[in-house]
Amino acid sequence: MSLDPLSRLGDLAAGSLDAIASALATASPLGQGSHRIAVTGLQRAGKTVFVTSFVHALLHAKDAPVEAFPFFPWRERLRTVELLSIPGLPPFPYRERLADLLADPPRWPEPTEGLSGVRVRLRLSPPARLDRRLFSPQTLHIDLVDYPGEWLLDLPMLSLDYDEWSLQMEEMAASGRRAALSEAWRAEAAKLDPAAAADDFALARVGGAYVEYLKRCRAAGLHFLQPGRFMAGGAPLGSLFFPLSRARGARSGTAGAALARRYEAYRRVVRRFYAQVFGRLRRQVVLVDLLTALQQGQESFADLALATRTVVEAFESLKHPLARLLPVGRLDRLSLVATKADHITSGQHNNLVGLLRDMLGEPFVRANARQAGLLAVASVRATSQVTRLWRDEPLQFLRGVPSGRSEVVEVRPGEIPGQIPGRDDWSGFVFNIRGFEPPRLEAPFERPLPHINLDKVLQSLIA
Repeated sequence: MSLDPLSRLGDLAAGSLDAIASALATASPLGQGSHRIAVTGLQRAGKTVFVTSFVHALLHAKDAPVEAFPFFPWRERLRTVELLSIPGLPPFPYRERLADLLADPPRWPEPTEGLSGVRVRLRLSPPARLDRRLFSPQTLHIDLVDYPGEWLLDLPMLSLDYDEWSLQMEEMAASGRRAALSEAWRAEAAKLDPAAAADDFALARVGGAYVEYLKRCRAAGLHFLQPGRFMAGGAPLGSLFFPLSRARGARSGTAGAALARRYEAYRRVVRRFYAQVFGRLRRQVVLVDLLTALQQGQESFADLALATRTVVEAFESLKHPLARLLPVGRLDRLSLVATKADHITSGQHNNLVGLLRDMLGEPFVRANARQAGLLAVASVRATSQVTRLWRDEPLQFLRGVPSGRSEVVEVRPGEIPGQIPGRDDWSGFVFNIRGFEPPRLEAPFERPLPHINLDKVLQSLIA
């Protein structure tokens, strides 16, 4: 095996990022406006369903009842709506994912991987107060750019050299639930002599074990995983690296030096993404699946909190230095969304937002009050809510089809804490948070899909 893939990794990524950066930098022609909205989130946060439902709502909001998509500012002026690709970006598979939701029986779409985009073109009449004879219909583009949140988890690597990163990752791998999950990789790494001549096959064997460890962590409900691109097969085999603090000071030509060199090549890819793509996406939606983490317990929730704060800190770094003194910044709008709000009753939505707020920390919320919005959202609502008497007391239940079943049931999901429970308080909470099958809608469905607060996301981003 050659180390050539390592040297090509940065070049290949640079070429694709150059094309993407060029597409994102293209100015709107005269007479056109645009809102470019980036959507990201860690795995299982519901990113694919969110983009699909959001696009479908834009396409059908004009003729739908107002209550189906209440906040739609162009309703009275809208003439036509078109679905387009974004030049230079891989297309988001909207029609295929919508077909899954409208199938019989319906199914949740497969998640998208990598970066993709879709454009909705709105043709508008001039405002009523202007002389229509003097103005042509206006055109507005709403671009949705979908990319994995795992990519943002790599940004802290820019401030760490290979030795520093190795120490951090090894300490994490040896603690808590990760200790058992990383056992096979740590055993393989212990056999590797960092001072020996670089052996591509040996590095690939240990690197493959490290990737499997990351995948086991993800399957176990852990979220802070670096390098994030390894989760989607984003590195050629010859460019895999892994933590090895024993490699400090390794000489050129050794296994330790090869690992450090691969780490630096990977950081160049991350740096180019940050400079050329991430920095151009000024309106951001970050999806967070708090409910699944709650159900999985304290360690899973703490790991999600660490990952979420890491992502948010990446947005913080986009701010202009004057933002420390004045409410200005390069990031125009940030909408932080707690997903799957249909898995709990409406009376718990405020607590879900409070939990997200506590996870982010009050200093962040205060500093970004004018640019960030916190919401509880269901991109496609899979449940309805009913009131039942229980011991002569009215209680709210969810009504829907649980995942993997076909019959409708009624579920009491339990109480959601409005802030992160203390270490000794977790045992006092009993969660009954279920997954549900999509609602039966049947094609064609020419109105916004049933949702919770999807229109408020649009409001928070363009207000």
